[in-house]
Amino acid sequence: MTRTNNPLQFGITVGGRSFDSAVALCKAAEDAGFTWAAFTDRPPEPSLEGWTEATAVGMVTKKIIITHSTLNVPFRNPALLAKMAASLEKIIGEGRVRLTLGAGGVAQPHHYTSYGIPFGEPSERFAGVRDAVAIMRGLWANETFSYEGKVYSVTDASIGVRPASGSIPVWIGARMPGMMKYSGRAGDGWIRNGGWPASIEELQGYIQLLEEGAQAAGRDPMTVRRMINGSAFIGEVKADDPQAPNLGGSAAQILEIIEQHRNEGVDAFQVRFPEDTLMEQVQRFGEEIIAKVS
Repeated sequence: MTRTNNPLQFGITVGGRSFDSAVALCKAAEDAGFTWAAFTDRPPEPSLEGWTEATAVGMVTKKIIITHSTLNVPFRNPALLAKMAASLEKIIGEGRVRLTLGAGGVAQPHHYTSYGIPFGEPSERFAGVRDAVAIMRGLWANETFSYEGKVYSVTDASIGVRPASGSIPVWIGARMPGMMKYSGRAGDGWIRNGGWPASIEELQGYIQLLEEGAQAAGRDPMTVRRMINGSAFIGEVKADDPQAPNLGGSAAQILEIIEQHRNEGVDAFQVRFPEDTLMEQVQRFGEEIIAKVS
């Protein structure tokens, strides 16, 4: 495991909130130096639909990248998703769309079955992610594209709109060994599904699998971005608090935690802040953390 040379980047978790609140948060994050805003994608929950909300926010912000954590493949046909992503990038600007894909949260199978959407075994959903990535990249790169997969297939398909940048970055949400190695083989980036790793040793295990997958595919492991997501708060934090934020304490303490994880190969952090001090924390994080490591 090696520290990457990638510049550190930070994203913000938008979560379930009103549209006006989401816009205000994303504009504040944009001004504070956050690179991306991540929306939720759990349709049965009492929140705005993730793709619709992300698109609307993308229209009223200027530079922040629009993504999700994660956009679950079983909910959408990958060929149509390829066109949705390319269309949004064409409208809001080159480089402002990223697809962060997942196979579907194992803790919420009813999110799919209640909608009549099949929720297969892990191996089937993993195959669906592989198919989806192959189909989307094929459609972005070609006028027409055919692909026969285990879960998804296309025949002489065309989306009519292609990304201005040629392709759109695809990050993979994973923590199981097979998906971790696949993230290394095929992902532009990786996000640790399920929140902050329980220990540095756990993180090391993930990144080892990621790098093994990249090396097996003949890729430079350093080209795959590595992100973990969790809670953050600049201020006094009780050491014995089981609910203490992952990036918590003084700015100096937070920078030390970031450096520790950076030394293990992490080069991106996605954070959420307490609601009662949200805007203040976003601004402080930009000034006291992001500005210090940029």
